[in-house]
Amino acid sequence: MKINSGKKGKAANLLVWVGLGALLVIAGCSSATKTVKLKIHSQPEGAYIVYKVTGADIPCSGQWIYLGNTPFRGVHQFNEDDLEDADKITLKVMRQGYSDQIIEWDGPGFWDEAEEKGVIFWTPELIPEARN
Repeated sequence: MKINSGKKGKAANLLVWVGLGALLVIAGCSSATKTVKLKIHSQPEGAYIVYKVTGADIPCSGQWIYLGNTPFRGVHQFNEDDLEDADKITLKVMRQGYSDQIIEWDGPGFWDEAEEKGVIFWTPELIPEARN
């Protein structure tokens, strides 16, 4: 077996070590995540589901993020620091011809409910909009 110790072999080894070092730095600097199970249904089904997290130092604070359509069953990972620092976490379901339905928590309250029940479960009944 021949070991390549030329310039290309040294460059490849250096690249591997730099990559591993960068991976360790990123892993060490990233904050922990919390996985939350979500089960969201609506009556009628087929509504869009969005959520937003608001707070002073939270990336994308106040921006609605699309989760999917009802019925929805899945998991979402939240940054642990964001949950602790969140002023409000809002889930909203929307469907054309119906009034939007919203549910809100503070960050720690959201995590407490997810941990206590094992899932965030929500089944809003959509109310038809009044026709003029």
